[in-house]
Amino acid sequence: MSRFEIHVTAPEVREQFGGGSRKLIEYFLERDLSLDEASRVVEEATRWKVNLQVSFTDKVVLLPQARQLLVLLKDSGYRLALATMSARLVADKISSYHGIEEYFDHVMTADDVIHGKPDPEILTKTIELLGAQVDSALYVGDSFHDLEAACCLKMPFLLVDSGIYVRGEARKKLRVSAEENGYPIVGLEGLLDIEEILKTHPF
Repeated sequence: MSRFEIHVTAPEVREQFGGGSRKLIEYFLERDLSLDEASRVVEEATRWKVNLQVSFTDKVVLLPQARQLLVLLKDSGYRLALATMSARLVADKISSYHGIEEYFDHVMTADDVIHGKPDPEILTKTIELLGAQVDSALYVGDSFHDLEAACCLKMPFLLVDSGIYVRGEARKKLRVSAEENGYPIVGLEGLLDIEEILKTHPF
């Protein structure tokens, strides 16, 4: 954003987190520039963001127990898909770097959809790839965009309350919204609980 003389704070980024690079970039460009100027530079700005993300691949760490959870679910016979609003290049680089791409039957990214979350397009397409039904799949996410997308489809959802991107009052509201919709919640250190929830929750 500084390349386009736009000042953005970390809390402002967190507030918009979850809809993908283009949606995030578009928000701040349209906030501070004319619509014509924002439209002119959005592709360039998005490329800059994606390239920066890729350059930090070796700085990305998996959540605690994430790898163990993938192994556990795969060994238990579950089919797994990654539905992320990250760019394909970012998702592939990070998955390859951590050696976790083998656990996913399918990967759907922002490059594969027209509409970003909270529009449920990415979920609909992922479910189709899996050959599954909405009510027989569990969507695991950590943002308002994730929760809203699941609600749009009436899809079973589990909130990972990590506190990494969603913080403060927004984090409390996210938890309340998940609880009001009857969605289970796990904390940052409770990822392995997901396997047990899958067995006992009436999805």
